[in-house]
Amino acid sequence: MEFINSKTITFAAILLAALLLFWSKPKDKGEPYSPYFKSLNEELKRNGPGKPVVLLDLDRLDGNLDLLKSRLSPPLRYRVVVKSLPSLDLLRYIVRATGSKRLMVFHSGDIVMLLSDPEFGTFDILLGKPMPIAAIREIHSKTNPALFQKIRWLIDTEERLNQYLGFAEEKNLKLSAVLEIDIGLHRGGFTDPKSVLPAMETIRRNRKRIVFSGFMGYEPHVASVPVVFGDKLRAVEDALRNSLKVYSNFVDLSRSEFPDLFEGDLVFNGGGSKTYRFYQKFGTETVNDVSVGSALVKPTDFDVESLEEHQPAVFIAAPVLKRLQGANIPFLESVSFLFPLWDPNQEITYFTYGGAFSAKKESPKGLQDNSLFGASTNQGILNGSSKTGLVPDDSVFFRPTQSEKVMGELGEIHLLRGGKLSGKWKTFVN
Repeated sequence: MEFINSKTITFAAILLAALLLFWSKPKDKGEPYSPYFKSLNEELKRNGPGKPVVLLDLDRLDGNLDLLKSRLSPPLRYRVVVKSLPSLDLLRYIVRATGSKRLMVFHSGDIVMLLSDPEFGTFDILLGKPMPIAAIREIHSKTNPALFQKIRWLIDTEERLNQYLGFAEEKNLKLSAVLEIDIGLHRGGFTDPKSVLPAMETIRRNRKRIVFSGFMGYEPHVASVPVVFGDKLRAVEDALRNSLKVYSNFVDLSRSEFPDLFEGDLVFNGGGSKTYRFYQKFGTETVNDVSVGSALVKPTDFDVESLEEHQPAVFIAAPVLKRLQGANIPFLESVSFLFPLWDPNQEITYFTYGGAFSAKKESPKGLQDNSLFGASTNQGILNGSSKTGLVPDDSVFFRPTQSEKVMGELGEIHLLRGGKLSGKWKTFVN
């Protein structure tokens, strides 16, 4: 009986191990191009440059712009986030489509470039982050003093305010200050309504050199509010309401203590791509200026419920240079035949023109990085099953994770209209 039990236990253990092995064996994830990318692939083979390119689908961009315009209307004013849309031609396209003459800028070089442009030099420019005083000096040395004094500088501490004040006195300037307030992100700025009062008093005492120009409260954290049960969008709305209550407390206390500073065209800036749609519903009593950039092209980091109606509009296409059967790894040649036997997604090896992009593979589905071979920016290596069906001169399509870095790193954006290549725009590097 003990012998039988021992045999039974051994057999059961072997069976369990076999079942576990079966269930852990990778499934074939390969798929051919979707119709959209199949058409783009044919267009690139006919008319493309034969190198990695950034593609911008203008039809999808137009659809995203229509959504933006339908969700932001007076008294809210739209401010274009320059870092997320790194091309002067792209910026012109967007400001002309929306009528906005407001920019949020994050880099000193971009400020100099924009102020040198006949069109953008007249725009309302708000800094998206506080600048070191050395950067302020650099910008001042390269720009027209009259335009320099129109910039709304972001101030996050009393120390920085005093630095800017000293610079304004040294150069005989009058600077415009927007105070950064912490409404829940905890990434710096004035931490509570009372903490901002000494800075307001400093501005009041030095009106010849510093003018109060408003507040900026950024709240991307609310889009990541944890939800175990219930409606995600409702939870985001509630979290945003709470942040806006904090924002309102800053405004109300400052206005009650310094009513004489609340004059002129003040900016109460908020928003971001993941939350902009909610401001028209309940944010207009506090905020009058909403910043949006990435939502217009929707990289993968912005695949959130609040942007589900937006379409991805920017892609990278990398040509396939070589197609090899199997996954033949240096120094592992004798056992490389086992890889595709275990994982059908290693049946084919593709080498691409360029690689290691800050992007996720989009089409064909089922391609994966070869972790044993390693990444390369020169010739990328991907594995896939035979179902992916690529041959040399086809393209692998990627979606950038963020727009600001990837759109600019290849130097130009190739435009699509009606699925056809229709020109290109130069980019700038932040």
